[in-house]
Amino acid sequence: MSSGGAGLRVTMIRCSTLLLSWGGQHWLTDPWFAMHMRGLPCFRRPGMPPEALPPLDAVWVSHLHPDHYDPRAMGRTCCPPERWFFPPGSTRALGRLPQGGQELEPWSKASLGPVEITAVPGPHTLPGPEEINFVARLPGWGSLFFGGDAKLDRGVLQRVRREHGPLRLALLPVGGTRIFGKRTVMCPPEAADAADILEAERVVPIHEGGIWMSVPPASLHRGRAVHLQRILEQRGQGERTLLLSPGESAILPPPACPPMVKVRVPAPARPAAPARCPDRA
Repeated sequence: MSSGGAGLRVTMIRCSTLLLSWGGQHWLTDPWFAMHMRGLPCFRRPGMPPEALPPLDAVWVSHLHPDHYDPRAMGRTCCPPERWFFPPGSTRALGRLPQGGQELEPWSKASLGPVEITAVPGPHTLPGPEEINFVARLPGWGSLFFGGDAKLDRGVLQRVRREHGPLRLALLPVGGTRIFGKRTVMCPPEAADAADILEAERVVPIHEGGIWMSVPPASLHRGRAVHLQRILEQRGQGERTLLLSPGESAILPPPACPPMVKVRVPAPARPAAPARCPDRA
């Protein structure tokens, strides 16, 4: 497998589900393709169906909530993924892992050819198992961070920065979910702080609100990708934000190469227009 000089292609599918392609490898994060979330209707279709995915070298599962782990849909892929990375406790919760599955303890590492994967804590909410996030070090390209739908944990991010940074790319949740008033997911201002802590060159907002119905006061999901963009624009850093609609891709080249290119993958539907978010807590 040749990876010298390879750019990273990031394709937004929906929510925290992204297809990452680099050096001939394809990785899928937090697979979710259903049109419902715990009985609530979804307003945004995935940017591609599971049948359209390329053969996957690995699937990164941050946790087992239904909008992050959709095993029924994964059975519709062209062939089973070669590897699966799960948080600790997943075997007990699921009964057994898919073929090629393994649990990663926080701060443990795994390899995908020349790529080093590190699991890091990702504080979120019940029910467990506890969420993990992922850092991937791509030789000749740099490091990326995938944040699932975790809360802001400055200590974890500072350690990630010390051991892996500065990062080329951070995939950060922005939904700002509150469950009965308690924050369980980063909101846009917190995602901006996380990007600064990581010293991330570029940021892709993920897991924004508005994908499925809120049920206040039980649940609110007010954060939108555009809110993070506005915050960074106000700081004079608008170029750091990379907004991707479902089905849209960006190719981020290695350092010292021509700038990023955005491309469009045929998608079954456009996303809902982002709404204004009054939640700045």
